[in-house]
Amino acid sequence: MIGRHPARMALAAAAAVWLVAAANVVGVAGQVPDASDGWHIPEGAAAEQSPVPASIAVIARGKGLYQSKCQRCHGPDGSGRGPEADQDHPPADLTDARRASRNPDGVMFYKIWNGRAKPRMPAMKSEVSAAEVWAIVHYVKTLRK
Repeated sequence: MIGRHPARMALAAAAAVWLVAAANVVGVAGQVPDASDGWHIPEGAAAEQSPVPASIAVIARGKGLYQSKCQRCHGPDGSGRGPEADQDHPPADLTDARRASRNPDGVMFYKIWNGRAKPRMPAMKSEVSAAEVWAIVHYVKTLRK
């Protein structure tokens, strides 16, 4: 029992602050922010599969969306050398097939959907539908060498 002892009360207050801080690490709606790179990827995202089956039409839609939303930074070929790319923090090279293991479909979806502040990548969730993000994911996978 803590009682009214000042040292114990201070310890209890410090523990309460720590618990609140630890709870905030989980973030909103079960998302786990990755403090090292700023992405907000929900637990289980790596296992998520697209509810939109890949097809020629879906990939073509993804290409059009990529060209209007992503190409300015990631470049026409996905190499990360677009005209608006941040030279200090270049966008990811989407042609690098080795990235596939770190960025399965569900992770790519949430990176596009949520974006991040630093280095900057705009969130697309207010600009396109979830189905359109999945189309972008399908298209981006075709850029891998």
